[in-house]
Amino acid sequence: MRQSILRFKWDVMVSVALSRPQVIAAPMTEIEKRYHSLQMEEEQERSLLCDFELKSRHDEKLLAKRAELEREGKELSELDEQIGLANSIIQDEWNRRGEQLVKSLKLDNPRSQENSDERSLQRMLDRKLLLIVQQRFGHDNYKSPWILPQLKHKSGETLRETAERCIRQTADDVKASLYGNAPYPRPLSERLEKEGAKLFFFNAVLAPTSSFSPNEKE
Repeated sequence: MRQSILRFKWDVMVSVALSRPQVIAAPMTEIEKRYHSLQMEEEQERSLLCDFELKSRHDEKLLAKRAELEREGKELSELDEQIGLANSIIQDEWNRRGEQLVKSLKLDNPRSQENSDERSLQRMLDRKLLLIVQQRFGHDNYKSPWILPQLKHKSGETLRETAERCIRQTADDVKASLYGNAPYPRPLSERLEKEGAKLFFFNAVLAPTSSFSPNEKE
């Protein structure tokens, strides 16, 4: 049996798992929200106060004193000078700017600004995307099932160089980083009495500024 297997011809193929990482954080689940709330409560109870928080408490006392003096009709100029710019005013301004930022970037509903085109990188921003393709493998009338991009190894080049060539042929002007020089080998589970291929996998990640335009010919 072993001798018959050695007679077969095996092509060396390289496949690339090309992914686009998450761009924004995924929304928290209900369990994560409850846990986050508990953590914030514990942080509030156990942590030391920072200078801003200490001043906020001091401002509250001064503002309460000011309200009392105002009811009594007393002079407030000296107390107003002590209060200066209250932290509550600063915090209100921060909250207003934060709300404007969330609204302008649509952070409260990120899916509303996504591109519905399945080839676009501007979709499912809170999830990792993995590229799958249908390849022709040199035959105009053929389309493979949906697979990871793969390419036949050429004599004289390293497997990494084949992986880089595979990325270039899959999409035009795409920028990606390959992880490592050693691929993940996958021996074929079935050895039939015909020509076959040994497939080696590489992992690659798209650059943040990369555009993506599939090569229709391939």
